[in-house]
Amino acid sequence: MQEFRGNIEKYLNYLMIGYAFVLPLSRAGMIAIAGLMLLLALFDYALKEKIALIKKDYVSLAILGFILFNTLSLVWVSSENLFNAIRYVSKYWYFLPIFVFFTSLKSENLYRVISAFILGMFVSEIISYGIFFEIWEFKHGTPDNPSPFMHHIEYSIFLAFTALLLLNRIFNEGEWRFKLFYSLFFITILGNLFLTNGRTGQIAFMIGLVILGFMSFKNKLKAFIVSILLLGTIITSAYNLSNTFHQRVAIGKSDIIKVIENKDYCSSWGARLGFWVIASDIFVENPILGVGIKDNMREFHSLVEQKYPEMDCITYLPHFHNQYLQIVTATGLIGLFIFLFMIYQILKIKLTVKRYYNIKMIFLSLFLFGFVSEPLLHAQFSMLFFSLIVGILLAQSRFENEVQH
Repeated sequence: MQEFRGNIEKYLNYLMIGYAFVLPLSRAGMIAIAGLMLLLALFDYALKEKIALIKKDYVSLAILGFILFNTLSLVWVSSENLFNAIRYVSKYWYFLPIFVFFTSLKSENLYRVISAFILGMFVSEIISYGIFFEIWEFKHGTPDNPSPFMHHIEYSIFLAFTALLLLNRIFNEGEWRFKLFYSLFFITILGNLFLTNGRTGQIAFMIGLVILGFMSFKNKLKAFIVSILLLGTIITSAYNLSNTFHQRVAIGKSDIIKVIENKDYCSSWGARLGFWVIASDIFVENPILGVGIKDNMREFHSLVEQKYPEMDCITYLPHFHNQYLQIVTATGLIGLFIFLFMIYQILKIKLTVKRYYNIKMIFLSLFLFGFVSEPLLHAQFSMLFFSLIVGILLAQSRFENEVQH
């Protein structure tokens, strides 16, 4: 037993590499590995020292504060929704692997963890292209929307992040052989991104590309020209080569016109605009603490019935399709402030190594935009993805701090 406990950190590092690889591929696999990591971490001889490290870290405290406030908010949830609200809050255990990565990841394994994630995305990409070309059928993916393991919005965020991660390596890699390999992989990932129905990831990628361009070149004019040329080439190619992307652009334009001209909210973008209207009403009446987790959806249905019958067609949707609206309607300005404070603390993570600083900015730009379209921090794949990247960033910050001291 003593020998086992003495090797726990080694086992945790193996599990972290496995976690990163399985993350894009298996819902059951990633949950099982995350749970095993947390269980093993409790038997670590250095547990007290690692808890002390967490207590001194502002990002960790902000995340714990977010979880605790959401747990506290159960106090003002109605009795009829209490069970569902408890289930909702219980999902926040998916954030706990952050602390394992932060305190237990070894510096020599950090690059392996990132590479394992990229390898997992490569496997997912092969499966996705097989679905698209009708070589095989897989899970819920279809040739029109080849997202094999997760909802297409989440998958588009995974693809956008991987594409920008590879582009970051292309911009900063010295050897042409690696540049060529990353460039080929980048093109195939990009093709996969624009073959899916995930407009969220597609738009987030475009925003992230511009941000990455300005971070990668000291000459800002050069950064602007490179970003615009890349962006123009990618959008033009996707529009002309991908029927899915072409159709989704047309549908998005049509959705907005229908809302403006006819108050027709019965569409993907129409529903999202409708939720802004409903959320505004809920916020005005309950600005400080919101109406409670899950009670915000009860209030949504009530407002549609009494005030917005034209939105009846969107009442089947389970949430506000927006992270910010979901939080502010459920837990008010206080909940939104704690959430934004958590994001701010992640932004403040000190990283002097450029490639990791770039990863931080890519990650935040994708998620901050993605939150506008979907409550990503309440979906299993994207929550555990969030934990992976934040954990990696905190671990890298710890390594740099240890070197300085």
